[in-house]
Formats: sequence, structure tokens, C-alpha cells
Amino acid sequence: MKTFTKTSAIFVWLIFYFFTGSTLKAQNPTIYACVLSTKNYVVGAKNSPSGLFVSRDVGKTWQHVGWKNIRCFGFVMNPQSIGKIFYLASGNGVLRTMDAGSHWRILTDWRETEIQEVLVHPKTPRKLIIGTPYGVFRSEDGGRSWTSSNTGLATIDNQFVSALVMDRSNPTHLLLGSESGLFESEDGGKIWMSKGFTGIPVLDLRQDAFNSSVFYAGTEDHGVYRSTDKGRQWIRSRGKIEDETVYVVAVDPDRKGVLYAGTFAHGVYKSTDGGKHWKNAGRGLQKKTVHALAVYPKNSEVIFAGTAGSGIYTSSNGGKDWHVSGLPGAEVWDIQIW
Repeated sequence: MKTFTKTSAIFVWLIFYFFTGSTLKAQNPTIYACVLSTKNYVVGAKNSPSGLFVSRDVGKTWQHVGWKNIRCFGFVMNPQSIGKIFYLASGNGVLRTMDAGSHWRILTDWRETEIQEVLVHPKTPRKLIIGTPYGVFRSEDGGRSWTSSNTGLATIDNQFVSALVMDRSNPTHLLLGSESGLFESEDGGKIWMSKGFTGIPVLDLRQDAFNSSVFYAGTEDHGVYRSTDKGRQWIRSRGKIEDETVYVVAVDPDRKGVLYAGTFAHGVYKSTDGGKHWKNAGRGLQKKTVHALAVYPKNSEVIFAGTAGSGIYTSSNGGKDWHVSGLPGAEVWDIQIW
């Protein structure tokens, strides 16, 4: 009886360790970064790996995943297969993995390259939309075939799509940022209508985490714009950010009204009033160009910034101070946390 009790206790402990303990270990969200490695580059030498990097320990270490030496600009998960099926917007085209990165497949051909953005329909994941230097392409069959979808966009010389966002409250409503301004679609990306910003390139578009009617636009040389009516009308943010080039806007998922903006050669700016006003918040990052930003979902004081040639920086105090935390010398184009 005593032997049985001891064995049972060990068995229960093992169950607790492998199921509860391993679950606790797995609770840290995974951080994905699209990287171009340039550190110590010498013509003729072997290149450092570029492409998708993954961190499972809050950015302490990074592991390369998938194809080496590709240039990727964006990353998105299949919302119905988080951690298993995801897509890369890369120079080669759209890449898909069905097994968390062990194997990859190119979904596009020579007509769709230098992909800047990939969107996946939240309820029908076979529906994909991509932004390219040649406009928008749609797929209804999981990427097997693609259709050009540029009705209403500007001339072919100005169809470089730099930003796409899908309204989470209505997936048929999309906003598009390009070299020639801002466009809107109300039919899932088939037809586009100009929403202004004539002559102002739109570099990034984000939806607010608390109010689905609020959107933010990062622009070239004109700072951040804010819309409270799903993108119909826009107001320019005030403060020192007015004349900045803003590559990326990040929305704090836990604190209402807190936003971050990554800029050209001026680091990170922060807003605490929903994007109405901004101030520089980047000690240790002031003169860096920031292409990517992500707020850590388990602790919104922790923020990751991807720079142009200086790797990934991290702040642990809401953007007040920054330090290098990984991939030194790399260009980082996107950071996503799932």
C-alpha cells in the first residue's frame, strides 16, 4: 500500500509537471521578426541568414526559421491555426508554412513579387489579399490563383502599396496606403475609392485596439493622422511629430489611448491621448530609424522596436529607455507577437 501511494504521488507529480508545467513554459507569446542581416557584410563573403526569426523567451535569443537569405517585409497568422499556418510577405512572393515553419511553399509567381503586406480573412482563411509595388492581388482559393484588383487605384506608376488593414468589425472594409495617398474598399478589395492624402505617401495603417471606428495612418513627412469614423475623415496629430516620416504605428492592447510611432532618424514617439498629441520617448534610440514596433501582450511596458541596420531594441518601461536586445546590425521590417 505504501509503495502504491508513493508511486501514485510520483505519477501525479509527473502529470502536473508535463501538463501544467509545460503549459506554463509555453505561455510566453512567440515573437516573430522579418530581418535582413547586414552585420559585417563583405562582398564575396558568406551572407548571414536573413528572413524570419523567432524568439520564445521574450526577445533574449533569436532563431532563424525557414528559408535563408530571403527578404521579408511582413508576417501574418492564419487566425484559425495560430502558431501553425502563417504567411510571409517577401521579395520572392508570398510564402506559406503549414507546420510552423518546417516546410515552406511559394504561393505566387513572377507577376507577384516584392510583397509588402498580406491579409487573411478572419472567417474564411482561404481568402487572401496582398499589397505589392504593382497594386493589389486577391486570392479566393488559399493562394493557388491570384487576381489583380486595382479598380479605382491610381495609374500604374503610383500603385506601390505600402500598407493594408482589414476592419476587424467588418472584413469587407479595407484601407490601403500607397505612394499616391489613401484608398478605401467596401467590397473586400475589389473596388477602391480615394480618401484623399493627395501627394502624401501613406506608410502604415492601424486600427485602434479599443474602438474599431478609430484608425491611424503613418505618413511620409506629415506625421500621424487619426480617423474616428472608420477612415472617412482624418485629423493630423499635433506635437513634435507633425513633420516626421512615420513608418509604423503600434497600439497598446491594454492601455486605452497609448500609442507608439517609429520614425525616420528620430526613434520612437509616444502618445497617451489616442494620437492627438505626441512626444519623443526614445532615450537610447533617438537617432535611429524604426521600421517596426510591437507591444508585448503580457506586459505592455515591454516594447520591441525594429531598426534600419541596428537590430532589435527593447524598452521595459513604456518607451522611456531602450537597449539593444538582439540581431545587431540587422534591418528589421516587421515584428509580430502571437
